[in-house]
Amino acid sequence: MRKIFICICLFTSSLFAGKYWNADPGSVTMKFLASEVSPRSASLAGAGVAMSGSLLDASRNPLALASLQNPSVGVSQVIYSKAIDARLNSILWGNPFQSFNMLAGLEFLNYGDIEGRDEEGFKTGNYGASAWGAQLAFSNKKEAFHWALSYKLASQNIEDYTAYAFLGDFGLSLDLNSYFSLGSLIRNLGYVTSYRSHSEALPLSLQAGLAFHMPIGSIFELKLYSDLYRRADSKAEVFFASELIYKNTLSLRGGYALKKDTENGINAGLGLQFDVFSIDYAFQANPNLDGNHLLSIILNF
Repeated sequence: MRKIFICICLFTSSLFAGKYWNADPGSVTMKFLASEVSPRSASLAGAGVAMSGSLLDASRNPLALASLQNPSVGVSQVIYSKAIDARLNSILWGNPFQSFNMLAGLEFLNYGDIEGRDEEGFKTGNYGASAWGAQLAFSNKKEAFHWALSYKLASQNIEDYTAYAFLGDFGLSLDLNSYFSLGSLIRNLGYVTSYRSHSEALPLSLQAGLAFHMPIGSIFELKLYSDLYRRADSKAEVFFASELIYKNTLSLRGGYALKKDTENGINAGLGLQFDVFSIDYAFQANPNLDGNHLLSIILNF
């Protein structure tokens, strides 16, 4: 299994080079499929592919399903900057079975009125836009070697133009020992229809990461993450994050996204974990905008 994992990691790493990844900026559609909906993942700046810990993380990283122990339902909302005027709502249901775990989810993105302008910059009137996605994911149980895959159907409407996407995610992770884990994930691989005669690409991405976990005394846990990320229309990015957990109840999180030729961002958040439910909050900083707020609640049965 380790040889297979290493070979797959080397193969997916080769995707960082090549024409397939050189989409022009602005030529990618349905970018909401590449944005975070989990406050935990957002507060870690998107890092942690090798060691996910929340049901809502599985919306973008199906490897998070491996640690699911009880039937759970999670809902989240992303409140974007006032300059964007949009809301992204998600609901996910996860259930462990005898030999595998499963997840089903729905998400809906709704924009406010968008100001339209012609080629010369003159206002032409307002128009609307919306998008939705449905997901079905599977993973093995919590073991040293994890696999997970996700099937997704998505649609985006911009004024009178609509496109549909059929895509999937696939990930592998390996616990090297009690402290270190490796992970690799391909997201949004598939096919998208054209907006009438206009064709765009999916937000295909590859992420690989290393996670470190260590207990501190009998009441604290420290987790450190370092991930390399690349989306088809962007240059490689590096994520760094840490998570301090107190008695498996209170989690303090922070992350930093190092993005070449763009504004870097510092994210932060916290989570409260109880037997029956958990609550999470995150703030995504953006030097050019007001920043995004993410809220979620997960119920365990």
